[in-house]
Amino acid sequence: MKIRSRRLQVAINGLTVVFVEKVNIEVMKQEKIVLNLEELIMVEEPYNILQDLEVQDDGSIRATVVNEYIDRDEGGPMGGGECGRHLAILGSIVLAHAYNHKKRHYYLAVHALLSRKSDQVFAAEELLLTAKPTLMEKRKGTVYGELLSADNEVIFTAEVEYLVMSPAVFTKFYGKYQVDTPVHNGVSPYINRRHLSDITLNGERATGEFGIVQASECEGHFRNYPALPVALIGNLFGELGFALFKHNVPGFKRIISPRTSIRAYRLAFTGEHVRFVGRISKYISDDTIQVTAEAKVGDEIVSNVEFELRGVNP
Repeated sequence: MKIRSRRLQVAINGLTVVFVEKVNIEVMKQEKIVLNLEELIMVEEPYNILQDLEVQDDGSIRATVVNEYIDRDEGGPMGGGECGRHLAILGSIVLAHAYNHKKRHYYLAVHALLSRKSDQVFAAEELLLTAKPTLMEKRKGTVYGELLSADNEVIFTAEVEYLVMSPAVFTKFYGKYQVDTPVHNGVSPYINRRHLSDITLNGERATGEFGIVQASECEGHFRNYPALPVALIGNLFGELGFALFKHNVPGFKRIISPRTSIRAYRLAFTGEHVRFVGRISKYISDDTIQVTAEAKVGDEIVSNVEFELRGVNP
């Protein structure tokens, strides 16, 4: 047992009285809260690769993540879609921990606003994340999060809105998409990804095909209900935007996204055909454009986005 003396000064009737107190240091240390993700959220490995989760005194949660993917055209250390992936997962953990439900729920990200705070382009194998709840209601919640470098420099901030569903409610809406066969890939599908095909450019407009969503591409999101993660849709929006940028604003080695606002109206499940349409909606400056795009299943919009793209020469 480690013991330390602590001096306490207390003012009594104008006089300062000094007490010396023996303190057990080991008792003073806050017990580390162990988070059992199996009891909190429905997102699993390999989609969820957060590590070193740690609850802070203010209710926020910190984590680390290995940077496993970045588009060849996007300036690092991490792309906007990947940042959205990891912060949305951490945000769902934050909400689940705060709600303290007796059984795990679905936390569906329906809107995210991402802002890149640093124009620096560099490589980083591991990054830090932190998130805290800003709104908690019965069926929806909002989280603020940050992606940081190893030196605690803020690279991205994000505000993510969630729809909170119990398993029973989720099944009521999406039961017809249930798949009983488990998915197990040898290599994570989030490292070896399928890209857009048949990208067609027509001046300031572009289309691209993702095709039929395969269960193997959605491992960990969700068990028995494999659906294309919104963050991956965000990455595919990026591919379409990068093609538009390079076609209309050539001369840059890398592209970054200073601001992104993405909405998800429903999930795109296994067996559904997803296609993308987009256009340049504004020329902001000589090196920056604004892109507006939609992801569709048939004629139904499942997600849309408005984001800025800026060319950089690191």
